[in-house]
Amino acid sequence: MNLQGIKIQKLFGQFDYTISLNQNEGITILTGPNGYGKTTILNIIYNFFKQNFFFFQKLIFQNITFYFPENKSVIITKHEKQEVVHIVQNVQDTDQDTDDEELIISKKFSFIDVNFILKDEKKVIENFTFNSEIVNKLFKNISKLNPEIELTSKQQLFDSRTRHLMDIEDYILQSRQRIFDILNGYQKQNNQTGQLVAILSSVDVYLIKEQRLLEPINIERRYGGPANIRYSFSYTIQSYAKELKELIHQKQAEAFQESQKLDTTFPSRLMKNEKSLLPEEFNSRFMALTQKQQQLQQFGITISNIQMPEFNEGKADVLAVYLDDSEKKTNLFDDLVTKINLFVTIINDKKFAHKKINIDGEAGFYFITDEGHKLNLTALSSGEQEEVVVLYELLFRTQPNALILIDEPEISLHVSWQKTFVNDLLSISDIKRISFLLATHSPQVINSRWDITTDLHKLINGEAYSEDEQ
Repeated sequence: MNLQGIKIQKLFGQFDYTISLNQNEGITILTGPNGYGKTTILNIIYNFFKQNFFFFQKLIFQNITFYFPENKSVIITKHEKQEVVHIVQNVQDTDQDTDDEELIISKKFSFIDVNFILKDEKKVIENFTFNSEIVNKLFKNISKLNPEIELTSKQQLFDSRTRHLMDIEDYILQSRQRIFDILNGYQKQNNQTGQLVAILSSVDVYLIKEQRLLEPINIERRYGGPANIRYSFSYTIQSYAKELKELIHQKQAEAFQESQKLDTTFPSRLMKNEKSLLPEEFNSRFMALTQKQQQLQQFGITISNIQMPEFNEGKADVLAVYLDDSEKKTNLFDDLVTKINLFVTIINDKKFAHKKINIDGEAGFYFITDEGHKLNLTALSSGEQEEVVVLYELLFRTQPNALILIDEPEISLHVSWQKTFVNDLLSISDIKRISFLLATHSPQVINSRWDITTDLHKLINGEAYSEDEQ
């Protein structure tokens, strides 16, 4: 189920926005001055679908409505309430002179309830409230689901495997588990249909943040205490090159297994085969197969050589089976090769300064100078790394039909690269079937596409776009 739009009232206590997402081309652009909430809107959408409801406890807003097909909507509201908590203390822990063995102290604490209401037109289908009681259940269930996770005295989680101290909301965002999965029984306990859970699970969101060139790696504990932790970082571009290498090796392993299976059953299938081939069909299919093999070799992907003899009418049934098997082996690479081909084409079309990208089964990808020297990936400029990192994430790390949120894509990019950014996204959307929501300050990124742009400043002031912008 795709997200069609979002309405936010009193964001930061002052802004009212109604934003429709472009359903035709699948790209929507947000622009506006600093402080108007472009990045916050991306985070609202991201944290909603990732079920990080802590985010909404801290956010200042009146209500938020998400719109979906078939007149369905989810409305988020929140309210603060105070509860009296009775704390029992031993007399020896106080300065009071009393003969009582214990002292009961009453304190007021503020709690924020976040309410989620699923509607079909005006009819309420389902309710869910995220409150302190739910948070307590989350803490309790997380330790049951994951024995490596311990609850610390600071209401934080400690992962004994990675030696990582984190907040519960960080755990939920970083793990594959979501709040309703962790609660495990919300639907049954509340006699609900589970439609809210289904909607939250139906949209796969991916957030590409403004800081993307460095990523944290293993966090090590020193001196035996969870508070003594060390953060290390690596270059994202190096991680992605290694990841592509692993993707290629994984696909080669699949092809090897498929090849063994086909070779083992080849005689029996040949005996049962009733298909034949005409010379024209043989030649066209063999030519296509040869081109695929050459492209795989160009990208450093090794597969067993496919050697076809000349067409022999008396052996047409044997050639038909062999050709079918050869196509099955190479077809396993089709999706990966399509992504790699677009990756290489877009990067090299950018005309990086005196260098080009190459794909290699043992290196993933690397850059080579016009003189033939192989470059360290970290030697690329920040703008070149930005282009590679964003493009890699979009092509290789997102799932089909996902909603991709990109914050400030213009960072470190040359003006000419900014102008082609939307067209690059359209090319990616064609093969990945994904949609995009961008937040940008750059008129070059928008280029001539004011028709898919929502200017937050003009939205709250009721202004229309001028002919010059369009």
